[in-house]
Order: sequence, then C-alpha cells, then structure tokens
Amino acid sequence: MSTTIKRPVSLFYMAYVLGATSLVLSLSANRNLRNNFGSPLDNQEQRWVDSVFNNLTITQRIGQLFMLRAHSDKDALYEDTLERVIRRFQPGGLCFFQGTPEKQAELTNRFQAASPGLPLLISMDAEWGLGMRLKGSTISFPKQLMLGAIQDDRLVYEMGKEVARECRRLGVHMNFAPVADVNNNPQNPVINERSFGEDRANVTKKCLQYMRGLQDAGVLACAKHFPGHGDTHVDSHEELPVINHSRSRLDSLELHPFRVLTQAGVGSIMVAHLNVPALDQRANRPTTLSRPTVTGLLRETIGFDGLIVTDAMEMKGVTKYYAPGKAEMEALKAGNDIVLLPSDVDAAFRAILQALHDGELDLQQVNASVKRVLRAKYRLGLTYRTGVDIYAVSDDLNRPEAYLLKRRLAEDAITLVRDRHNLAGFAGLEGRRVATVSVGDDVRTPFQTTCGWYGPVDHFHRPKERSSEQDHRLLDSLRAYDVVLVGFHNMRSKATDQFGVSNTSLGFLQRLTRLIPNTGVVVFGNPYSLKFFDHVPLLVCAYNDEPLTQELAAQALFGAADFKGKLPVTASLNAPFGQGIVKTFSDKRLAYDIPESVGMNSDTLARMDELVQEMIDAGAAPGCQILVAKNNRIVWHKSYGHFTYEQTEPVSLTNLYDLASVTKVTATTLAMMQLYEQGCIDIQKTLGSYLPEVQGTNKNNLIIEDLLAHHAGLVSWIPFYESTVGRYGIPNQHIYHRQADEDSPVPVAKEMFMVQEQVDTIWNTIYRSDLNDRRGYRYSDLGLYLSARAIETQTGRTLDAYMDEQFYRPLGLATTTYNPWKRGWADRCAPTEEDRYFRQQRLQGYVHDMGAAMLGGVAGHAGLFSNANDVAKIFQMLLNGGHYGGRQYLQAETIRYFTTRYYRSTRRGLGFDMQETDPKRDPNLSTLAGPNTFGHLGFTGNAVWADPDKQLIFIFLSNRTYPTMRNNKLITMDYRIRLQDLVYRAMGPVVAP
Repeated sequence: MSTTIKRPVSLFYMAYVLGATSLVLSLSANRNLRNNFGSPLDNQEQRWVDSVFNNLTITQRIGQLFMLRAHSDKDALYEDTLERVIRRFQPGGLCFFQGTPEKQAELTNRFQAASPGLPLLISMDAEWGLGMRLKGSTISFPKQLMLGAIQDDRLVYEMGKEVARECRRLGVHMNFAPVADVNNNPQNPVINERSFGEDRANVTKKCLQYMRGLQDAGVLACAKHFPGHGDTHVDSHEELPVINHSRSRLDSLELHPFRVLTQAGVGSIMVAHLNVPALDQRANRPTTLSRPTVTGLLRETIGFDGLIVTDAMEMKGVTKYYAPGKAEMEALKAGNDIVLLPSDVDAAFRAILQALHDGELDLQQVNASVKRVLRAKYRLGLTYRTGVDIYAVSDDLNRPEAYLLKRRLAEDAITLVRDRHNLAGFAGLEGRRVATVSVGDDVRTPFQTTCGWYGPVDHFHRPKERSSEQDHRLLDSLRAYDVVLVGFHNMRSKATDQFGVSNTSLGFLQRLTRLIPNTGVVVFGNPYSLKFFDHVPLLVCAYNDEPLTQELAAQALFGAADFKGKLPVTASLNAPFGQGIVKTFSDKRLAYDIPESVGMNSDTLARMDELVQEMIDAGAAPGCQILVAKNNRIVWHKSYGHFTYEQTEPVSLTNLYDLASVTKVTATTLAMMQLYEQGCIDIQKTLGSYLPEVQGTNKNNLIIEDLLAHHAGLVSWIPFYESTVGRYGIPNQHIYHRQADEDSPVPVAKEMFMVQEQVDTIWNTIYRSDLNDRRGYRYSDLGLYLSARAIETQTGRTLDAYMDEQFYRPLGLATTTYNPWKRGWADRCAPTEEDRYFRQQRLQGYVHDMGAAMLGGVAGHAGLFSNANDVAKIFQMLLNGGHYGGRQYLQAETIRYFTTRYYRSTRRGLGFDMQETDPKRDPNLSTLAGPNTFGHLGFTGNAVWADPDKQLIFIFLSNRTYPTMRNNKLITMDYRIRLQDLVYRAMGPVVAP
C-alpha cells in the first residue's frame, strides 16, 4: 500500500484554526494534565479529535503511533536524513537523546516545521531532569533512589514542576518519568538508582508527587516500567529478563504503584520488555508484545485509559526474538498506543499495513490508539504549531531557583545511618584533631574543602588500590588524630562491580577503625554498598559524588544542616530500609548556599565581579576576598585577583589577609566584652583601676568606655618607628638585629628583631602622650593599645593566647591568628607593602602596622590575620546573640550594649564602628545599611559589617596598601561602599533612609 499523503493535513489545520475560537486553542496548552488525563473528553475536545482523525489517511494515522529517535549531537547528514523520514512517515512524535539544549531547540523548530500534518509530540527520557540526556548547561536533579530517602514528598512534587518547566521551555511535551518500579533486588543492573527504593508505599507516594508536578506544569508523565522491572538481575537492553513471581505477588507489590497512578490520572504508562510467565506463558514473549499484559491487565483490569507506550523497540529484550516490523506490529496488536524507537521504521510501516490488510491487526483498536494520541496532543496544546524561542535558552533552563531546589533535595536526602559515639555536629570542636581521607580520589575533594571551612582539618588521599606499605605509612600519619572522616569517591552503581569499593580499601578501613575509634565514613555512591561498612561507628550515605552533595554532607556533619534522610533500601541488617537518624541542630554553624536561598538575587551580586575588576584595573587593590552571609548562610564567597599586580599568585579563599584595625573588634573588643560580663572589668571605671602602670599619668582617670568609643582625648597614633630609623628609613643597627637573641627577641619583620628595651619605650611614650583638652570624638589606636594591655593584666595571658583559647579555637577558626609566619603561613598571606621607609622589605605574613610590629606582632589595635570565612564566624556569633555551634560565647545583652551607638558619638559603638549619622562627614559604609549595623574598617583595605536588622554580613578583605600604603584609590573611589551597595540591592528594591 502507498504511504503517499492524499490530503495535506496542514490545510485542514489552517481552516480549523480560523474557524475556532482563539480562546479555546490558547487555553488548551495550559490545562491541568493531572485532572484531564483521568477524565473523559469534553465536547470541544471530542469535536477536535474527531475532526482531525477523520481527515487523516490510514498511513497518517499509523504515523501518529510512532515516536522516533532524535539526537542533537549528530552531523548535518543525520539531521537531513531524519527530516526526510519525518516528511515521509509523518510520525506522531520524536524522542530526543544526547546533545545540547541550544541545538535541540533549533532542531525542534526545524523538525516541527518539517512535519506535514500535526505538530510532533516531543518527548525525552529525563528521569532526573534534562541533564540526564543533554550536555552543557542543564541541571541534573538527584536520581530517584536518592529522592527515595527524602521524607518531605512535597519536594519531589516541586522537582516535577521544575523539570516540566524546563521541558516546556525546550519544546518537550512528554517525560518518560517517573520510574514506578519497586527495586527490591540489589543485583538489578538497569533500574537500581532509577527507582525510589524497595518499599511499595514509598515508591508510590513519590511517583504520585513526581507525576503531579510534571502534569500540573503541562508535561505528560509516563510511569514505567509496567508491570515492574525492579526484581531483575538482567538488563533488558541486553537480554529479556524473566520474572517468575506469582500473580498474587505481582498484585501485592509490583503492580501497586501503577494501580494508584492510574487512579490519580497519570497520562501514560510505559510497558517493559520482560518475560512474566504468570501473565503470559508464551516462551520469550516480552510483556511489551503481550496482549494479556497490555490490554488484559493494564487496560481492562487496572482500567488505565491513557497512552500506553512501549519501551524502546531497539532493545535486545525484543530484537533478540522478533524481527523489525514484526515486533512493532505485535506491539500494536498487544494494545500499545505508541511504538517507541522502532529499529526500522519502513519495515514497521509495511508490517502494520499488511497486518491491517490481512485482518491480523484490528483497525478499530488502531483507530482508538490514534484518538488517544490526538487527545494527548490536544491536552498538551499541540493543536497548532508553536516554535521554541531559541534566545537565552541556557539562562532560562538554569534559573537559580532550580539550583536551590536541587540543593534542598540533596540536603533532605543525605542520611545519617548510624552515629554510635554521637559525633555528628562536632560539639566542642576545639578539643579534637580532625583529618579527612579521600578514598578513590587523589586530589582534594569538595567534601574535604568544605570540612576545612569549619575548622583546622588536615587532608589525606588514598587511591582505590594501594600497597600495604603505603597504607601503613598513611595509618601512621593518621595516628595523631582524634577523628578521621573517610569519603568513598568514584564509586560504581552495579553490584557486579562491588559498587566500586575495592578490597584493599576495605582492608585499610578495617585497620583505621581499630586505630581511630572515632572514624566516620561518608559513602558518595549507591546505598547498597553500605553493607561493606557495618563496622563503622559513624556512617553517612550521600548517594552520589557530585560536588554539591559532597559540600552538603560536610555541612551536615559539622552541624550546619540537619540530617533528615532515611534509607530507601536495605543494604544489610545494620542498614535496613527506613534506617536514618534524624538529627536537628538547634544552634547551626554557618551554612553555604546560593543567594536565592535567602531571597537575594544572584545576578545583582554578580555585578560585584565587574566592579572588582574595575577596582583591580584602576590599581586600587591587586586582589580581594568578598563574603556575604545572610540568615546564617554564606551565599557569596569569592576570591578575586592576585597577591600583587604582577599577577604571579592568584588569591584563593584560604589565603590570609592582614586585618589591620578590624583586629579591634575581632580581638580586643571581644575580650573586653567577655571580661565585662564576667565582672572582671567594669568599663565605667578608670583605666588605672585595671592597669596599675598608668597610675600617676594622665591616663589613670580615663574611662574605659571612652577609650573604646574613641572619646578619651587620645592622639590618633604615634609613629614609634621614626625614632628607630636613620636617614632614608634605614633601621638603627643598635635597635634591630638580623637574628633573635636574648637582648633582641622581638620579631618586627623577616630577619629583623628588635631589642626588648624598645618595647618599654613604646609603652612609656603612650603613657606620656598628651591628651586633648576637649574630649570629643577622635579616632585613636592608642585606646585599643591600652585596652589590650588592661586585658592582659587582668587575665595574666597575652592577648593572642587568650583569644585563641576563648574564641578562635572553639569557633573553629582555621586561619585567624597573630603572626602567621610563626605557623609557616607567610606564603599564604597577601603581602601588604614594599616597605622602603622602615623595614626595607616586602611585608608578607608580618603585620603591616608599625606599632603592632614593634610589639612583636600582637597588639590590641592591629596584628590579626584571617580569611573572610573565619571572620564571618565571629560576626555570625555576634548576630546570633553570642552563641555559635552549640556554645555560648557572649550574652546577647552584652552584644547589644557594645554595638549600640555611644551616646556622645555620631558613628561609634564601644569598640565597634557604626554608620556615620553626621551628614557633614563622609559615609563610612553603604547608606542602604540599617542604622544598627556594626563592624569596622581596616587600613590595609578591609571592611567588615554586620546588619542585625537584615541578619546580613558583608566582608571585604584586600591589600590595597600593596605596593605602597600611599595608594588611596580604594578609599577615594568608594569601592567598598559601592560593593556593599550591591549587596543591599540584591535583596530587592531598597529605599535609602
């Protein structure tokens, strides 16, 4: 029989569209599919289906029952050939596979235009989103097995809606998801991670949510693989699996999700290539070609009236036993409506037409299938042609909200399988030495990096295969640690591969757990592999190895996110289905997230990139770190530029910056606050009450509160170094020596040590310095020199030792320190200046401030080094009312007292800087900031601000003083303020006060 089209359907469409109301057609694309596919045709729909059907030839009708394979990563010859096939056979639809979204959008438009009659029904196998098939900028959501661990099924619904939105944006109308198979066979090579798990109730609930999300957002869902592909150990792509379960077993387990989904209105169901003797006793008969299964069970017994789709007809589960053409004819004869991916389209058409001619294939059944396809097209809005907008496809597919949803899905799935020693959360972090080991990866993993954000953590690596001697050396190194966290990476999904867990790795782990009782394992792979880790006291299942999942697992382990997941399958007696410790951390550490998680706009924050580049190009600073945190979540954490303008060393997030005057609020003021609330220092009393050496001087009666608020009348600063250098800034050789000795123990810079007597000279100079008669506001470093001196006198500890013990180590600050050069960290520090007036060298790892340097690098006004991440912890603790990570450092009342504007000042709190309220003075921070914002600026190019009203932290660290401190472009061009402005604008429309 001829396949020539007798009457072009496109002409009929033109007449139909012109004669119909535009309202009906425009609304048809936005119908609620979940409700409609479970309901009978309405009058308008029935008229449309009947009219179109009556104008189709027999070959056009058969064409509607075929869905052909399409790729967007092939050459022009492939594309031209597929277009000719479309024009010739007029298939009902296409199923897209590998390629890119941009190319697929282009080809969709091309192939839709090539279809002579009805628009094509475009489908994809996008179980975990477009990223399952498309390369480039597309999102892969967690696979269904990971989703099976989630307890809040609403998240699965939201994922379905988002996947549908992305599909529709790309011109895709049908998604072959969800997988409704109950995977109760750990050996399953093909379903496995694609199933929601082994429990029929859990599988059904999540299938319902995924289906509803898809269909509520306008994409036809397809439940698969009927009658249930979960209990197989054979891949139907390679062979025909046999399921020997009884009918009663099938009814109670495998068929349950499909029954419920049918009742809920799922639009389509895919039939698997399985041999199930309980349903059809014919040898080697795939369920796809089984009329008792497709028509008898699915259509008649279960009552499904939507589209029935075959699994891919190219698969060997069919082709091994049925020739091309014969298989497709048998599929329609069995009762399928759509033949998916026929191996030979021409042979299939000929076989079907011949079977109709011979009466072997029922014409009425074929016509009913055609009408079901037409009904689906009507409800999907395919009553007329609409193109895919190819502009900004990538941007539209990658909305920040989609990535936020992906984060929430992964976060809710991560499962704390066991925690025998109650380690998770790591309360009392300062009491433990922590190490990580990446098994299966030889570079620092995102999991290790994120662990390092929470405290001083050392990192080790172990390939999957390693010699016993190498393991012995590694174990010897790990012996010094209290806690070792082992991540298993680059795992495999199949049981036949032992899930990628090598025997040598298991041997290493056995030895490690005997050596270090507090050993934890995070499995970044298949939960069935948990059977290998029954002996591990702390066990976390993270399900996949994506960087995002690694980061979230580390955050949960360190108490920045809760553990919520429960195992969706049974791995062993010690890791059964439903196992999972729900652990909620009431006092969370800082989490790491995207701006949209706190209602901020990524695009607005991204404008900081351009502004920083402008800053670097202008020579205002060679590089910087910027951190933005809101609502206890770090949402912007980036490094920019280089250490110097020569651009030899790029800035990383782990580099340290000289905090300069930010030391005042991250060291001295914190110590003063703690001693104040402990009753050790009354800041309403005089300095002489706590520092006996000022008694008899004009500093004796200074009120400590005035010192902290810069209202004590002190001079701004004293250039102590000037009297110790000669002409051209050459250091006096009697005061400075190249090596430390008993007389000159004070490190001022590299290979530069000062005599001890000079320290006494500095203090005597401070004590003898003049006071202003008028005690108004005058910024002075000396008040913080003296405050730190009083703190050391009262505590009997140096300021650096006291702060390290009371704040820095408990907070988990990995980089915050005085004198980083002592720890061998000088190379990690951004250089601050090429000093040619005093120290005659590049300053790197040694404090820039001359007075602090002459005190050995430890002072109350300067000397502290840190990265932005650690500074954020200090300010988050303050925003939290003094608590952080399960420990109370300060009382909320104390924080409010010190961060409230001093009654005589227009910009100062006690120790803290605040927004300048005098309109005659230059602003010191963004005018968009709240009136209660507190923080400080640093001479070397820093700005740290916390806005309690917005629960917002802004940190900018730079070395604007390199190569010379006379460079004031950062200040005169207001880069810090302009950057902070963008942070506030990222929260939405703002009105300046």
